[in-house]
Amino acid sequence: MTQTSVSVWGSCVSRDIFNRKFIGNYKEYFHVLHDQQHVSVISLMSSPYTKDIGELTGDVTKFYKNVFKRDLSKKYLKDLKENPPEFLIVDFYTDTFYGSVVEETGTFITNKLWQYKKLNYFSELRLGKEYSVYKNSFDFIEKWKASFDEFMKFMKNHCPKTKIIVNKAKFVNKYWDEEENEFFYITKLNKDNWKEFHIDRFNIIWNLFDTYAIEKYQLNSIDFDIEKYYGDENHEWGLFYVHYNQQYYDDLFTSLLKIVEIENQSKLQKIIQKFGC
Repeated sequence: MTQTSVSVWGSCVSRDIFNRKFIGNYKEYFHVLHDQQHVSVISLMSSPYTKDIGELTGDVTKFYKNVFKRDLSKKYLKDLKENPPEFLIVDFYTDTFYGSVVEETGTFITNKLWQYKKLNYFSELRLGKEYSVYKNSFDFIEKWKASFDEFMKFMKNHCPKTKIIVNKAKFVNKYWDEEENEFFYITKLNKDNWKEFHIDRFNIIWNLFDTYAIEKYQLNSIDFDIEKYYGDENHEWGLFYVHYNQQYYDDLFTSLLKIVEIENQSKLQKIIQKFGC
């Protein structure tokens, strides 16, 4: 079976269907050319940070050290340009939950400062205005839209054949408790500081980003059933608002396969029409 090439930009809500812990046979269908997790749209489309950051140290995993480097370098754009995928799957979790912050050089980084602060180089950054749902929703949305428009120009110029698919995942506030055999609210957990209105506000902004991208650029998308999916207390990455029950990953993968099949049929039909077969 021929594998379809894909790239993933967003978070685990999209990347995990290309993880055998969630979808055991994904490699029968897809080849992941490259991915970029936890780098916001505003950050990616800003100018690269060119100062030498040296060797990173700090209480952060190797994975997130690499995320920090790529957040600054914007290397994902180079990956796409040099090796365009057939399909790009994108979700806007990172933008919704973190937002972005400007650095004095003019570049932006994703506002994941709680983790970046653990790195030795963080103190060298000179951070300014934050753009996020918490601080300045209007300015944030306008900045995000302009940045996404720039991304679409980039894709048109460098990856014109790549089909973009928006994964419309959302925050969920319920999880299934196996011991109690019933649902509970994640926001009611003692260790959690969020309140229900935060979750609602996140989803409103996330839906706005989805709608803007899909409607303006006529992109493919995969819907999210907020009544069907819920948090999993035994999830591989722990209980969280975007760590779902297995049904979500199965459905997302199936939806992706359907989109690929439809797009391939459309491509074949165009070839037939072109050559008058």
